[in-house]
Amino acid sequence: MYEISAYGHFDAAHFLRGYRGKCANIHGHRWKVEIILQGSELNELGIMIDFMDVKRLLKEVTGRFDHKLINEVLPFDRVNPTAENMAKEIFGLMEEALKDFLGTGVTISRVTVWESEAAAAAYFKK
Repeated sequence: MYEISAYGHFDAAHFLRGYRGKCANIHGHRWKVEIILQGSELNELGIMIDFMDVKRLLKEVTGRFDHKLINEVLPFDRVNPTAENMAKEIFGLMEEALKDFLGTGVTISRVTVWESEAAAAAYFKK
């Protein structure tokens, strides 16, 4: 098996509904996102999936949150925009964005979202 990872980032604000503490107030982060892909096959060039394709699609997916109040972006108008929920949402959006590649034996292993250097959450399927 092969595994690759790609990173992206975006700047956005959010607040946590029903939370008791500072995070109930609007605050911002430079969010960092890592996607890890796995596959057992390489193409004729020795590439599982082109990093440029992965980074481009990750930028498109995370661009919907960039410089926005995440609480106003679907589905976070009704779902709390925690790092955990962000990781799951980005995982699903990347599954859709990568659908042409995922049929070739490439799978998403994990999506990790960092709110800061010291705080991250990941989503993966069993």
